Amino acid sequence: MKMLLAVDGSEYTGMAIKTLKTLKLRGKTELTIMTVVPEHTFLGGITLHRIMGNVAARARAHEAQDKKATALLQESVDLLGSTAMNVETLVARGNPAERIIEQAHQIHADLVVIGAKGTTKSPRFPFGSVAQKVMKYAGTSVLLVREETRRVKRVLLATDGSPYSDAAARFLISLPLPRQSLIILVTSLQSHMAALVKMPTLDIETNRRILEELRAAEEEAARSLMAKTLKQFRSKGYDVESHVLRGEPAAEILAVARTFNPDLVVLGAKGLSGIETFLLGSVAQRVARFSRYSVLIVRAPKK
Repeated sequence: MKMLLAVDGSEYTGMAIKTLKTLKLRGKTELTIMTVVPEHTFLGGITLHRIMGNVAARARAHEAQDKKATALLQESVDLLGSTAMNVETLVARGNPAERIIEQAHQIHADLVVIGAKGTTKSPRFPFGSVAQKVMKYAGTSVLLVREETRRVKRVLLATDGSPYSDAAARFLISLPLPRQSLIILVTSLQSHMAALVKMPTLDIETNRRILEELRAAEEEAARSLMAKTLKQFRSKGYDVESHVLRGEPAAEILAVARTFNPDLVVLGAKGLSGIETFLLGSVAQRVARFSRYSVLIVRAPKK
């Protein structure tokens, strides 16, 4: 597995690193730890660095920034501690979100790990602008870390039977989680509710019969889906429980998460209604944006 960890010296960087340590990733994992020196480019390719002071002053400022960035990377490596992973470090310049996304693409990262907020965090927003852009536009799976995880005891996996949900389950199984971890499976049924709004103008009895048939078919599909996913995780020795919910998926996932207080929420980047032109499904966006827990959004299929 190839992973990219983005650090900026914020408290969320420390949380992200400690979460990685908790996962105890295997020795074949290649980890790139990168930090980005922010540098805004104005019209005509002009940067503040280019117009501030003389050449010597700019060189000194550049050197000081690089020194600070290198020190930050070393602090991250030290915090990570001894590991079987192959670790490399990288300092980049420019727009942080763009550079992180570019680097993830360049190294063919399987997972990008980033703190949900950065050094400019604001209590007014659920998570930082850099994390938001990386989550939305990165072409790979993303782990948004919101809290320090010392031990993974409970994982909430949302599934709907879509290819992305299947990929999320496979990705989760591929992680070396403690075997005593509890996997909480949830799926949310809502097609009968949507159908009610779109019902043709028929008599009440006909509408009732159609809704009952749809509900029964949907519940049977949910039981089949839960049984299949339960079998996957139980075969690996995990404790598993399942819950079939009714309502808008994102709202139900967020609500059940508040009930179980998981260490990690996992879901696919898109669901059954995903459209390829959309970079990230609406359910994944809402859960990542409003969850109080760390969220793993799985994009690439892992076999």
